[in-house]
Amino acid sequence: MSHLSAVLLPSSVGHHYYTTFYVLAFLLNQALLLWLGHRRGYPLRSWLLLTTGVTLAFIVGTKLIAAPGTDWSALWQHGQWPAGTARSVLGGAIGGALAGLALRRWLGYSWHALDVFCLPMAAAYAVQCVGCLLTGCCFGHVADWGVQYAPDTLPFLVQVQRGLIPATAAHSLPVVPTQALSGLLVLAVGGLLWALRHRPWAGGSWRLLQVALLLLGRFLIEFWRDPAGEQVGAELTSVAGLTLKQVQWALLPLLLLFGWGWWRRSRPRATLPAEVVPANYSVRNLAGVAVMLALTAVLGPAAFTLPEVLVVKAGLTVVLLAEVAALLQRSAAAPRRLGLPLGLASAVLLFTNQAPAPTDTAAVRRYLTLGVGGVRGAYDQDVVDSDGCGGTTSRTAYYHRYAAVGGTAEYGVRNPSRNFQAIGLGVWRGYERIGIQQLDPNGPFVTVGEDGYTRRTIWDVNPYAEFRTREGGNWETGVRLGVHVGQISYTARALRREEERGLARPIQFLPEVMVWTGVRRSLYAQFDMGTGPLALGNYVTRVGLGSGLGARDGGHLLAGLALSSHYPGPVMGFLSGQIHVGRSGLLLEPYAATDFGRHFQLQGQLRYRIPLPARR
Repeated sequence: MSHLSAVLLPSSVGHHYYTTFYVLAFLLNQALLLWLGHRRGYPLRSWLLLTTGVTLAFIVGTKLIAAPGTDWSALWQHGQWPAGTARSVLGGAIGGALAGLALRRWLGYSWHALDVFCLPMAAAYAVQCVGCLLTGCCFGHVADWGVQYAPDTLPFLVQVQRGLIPATAAHSLPVVPTQALSGLLVLAVGGLLWALRHRPWAGGSWRLLQVALLLLGRFLIEFWRDPAGEQVGAELTSVAGLTLKQVQWALLPLLLLFGWGWWRRSRPRATLPAEVVPANYSVRNLAGVAVMLALTAVLGPAAFTLPEVLVVKAGLTVVLLAEVAALLQRSAAAPRRLGLPLGLASAVLLFTNQAPAPTDTAAVRRYLTLGVGGVRGAYDQDVVDSDGCGGTTSRTAYYHRYAAVGGTAEYGVRNPSRNFQAIGLGVWRGYERIGIQQLDPNGPFVTVGEDGYTRRTIWDVNPYAEFRTREGGNWETGVRLGVHVGQISYTARALRREEERGLARPIQFLPEVMVWTGVRRSLYAQFDMGTGPLALGNYVTRVGLGSGLGARDGGHLLAGLALSSHYPGPVMGFLSGQIHVGRSGLLLEPYAATDFGRHFQLQGQLRYRIPLPARR
């Protein structure tokens, strides 16, 4: 049977239509948002952070809403991200809207900023619909008109399963192109808003109207969409004799809510408040970057594809570099304000009664520094065993998750020539959980469905000594040497040795080395191995560049590469620093490293420096 009104689409097998148009849509959306923000005079750094945050929440929302109940349970109880690839733009719209509302207020933008998202979103979603149409997801019911798909596509396979066509058919039966209808819908709504752009609108009313119209259109399009092409709420449910898809029942209250919100904000008013361009709050920008980087590190590749990571990472990197450049242009005291958004104001009040630093430059200054902190991380190992003749006999995946807490005590002396010497001791204790799974030797590296797991206690006693030359001078050098003693980590090799010998893990001895040189307040280079708690769980070697950002109080920012054992590669990017909170003697030392995959390491210490009586 031929269908004159049907169009046969090219085969998507072996092509990446969805990913290609997905990336194009994100890039177009971000480019248009930046252009419109520039035209409105928005500060680049905070506006880029807001748009990147909305994008990040959109990506997370698309997958969370499509996750089944079992995945939600695993996420809640074990922190295991949903393994499926199902996504829905409905969840992305909800996540993006919530993020936009929160970030708008946090960064000081008015309701008008939400309206800026309308037209870029319309253009980007229309581009994405082209990818969906070519791929075959979100397809419609069988009809006498529409589009036909090649073998091995989702519509073709569904029709074969239902017995509508034989497996040897040349193409599928025509289906309603609901993807194209969605694209036309969003373009029509965007065109309507463009036509009404010169009318006076209260801030936020454009966005509310757009969402309400799109929800109404999505509700109607669902009547033509095949349940097999629906990622969320495809089951039919009857209420008071009316049968609709579950997603349609969910859309109705949302439609009423946004419609009511638009009606409330669009009512005639004597005067409409003018839009006020916000100031640039560097502290808030940096806090937002830190939270988003931490979120991407914790969620890992199960939540983000590589293109998504690149889109988010690019936006956050630009914000971070712009803020660092801005700080370098300010006074030396500026970096101290970075501690404020971290919620340490109350701690400052508690510790401001410390003794003042001696003013006698000939005196020997002594300090006792006490600290508490913790480390947490994750990495995978892919171990292949051979029969000795070049053949693979088995392949095992090890999924490591570890955490430890502890504290440090350090006694330091700074002499009149500004050399600094210190001895210290760190004690850490925690656990390591290792999931184990047998894999297909020729298959992909699977990260779900482990066969079992084992749990080990990790502990570490870490004595060390540190020396710095001419601290605060034009050129400085620092060296730290120590040793880690304990049961520090459990790699796959260590576990196998335990099994083979039937003995408990012997005590480990690992070195600690740190060397840095340069002008601390401007630029310095650093190399270290197993610094403090970074030796636990997964021993880390780092190389990086740092700067005090012009400050003379010892605070600094360090970034570079971290090397450790993990699959698929040993390299992570890291960012760490030391922040002096006012003049309280309180020091915050955060650290984060990730390969933007399943491998990450987070560490933080809160230390308090107590000045002891000076000696001559």
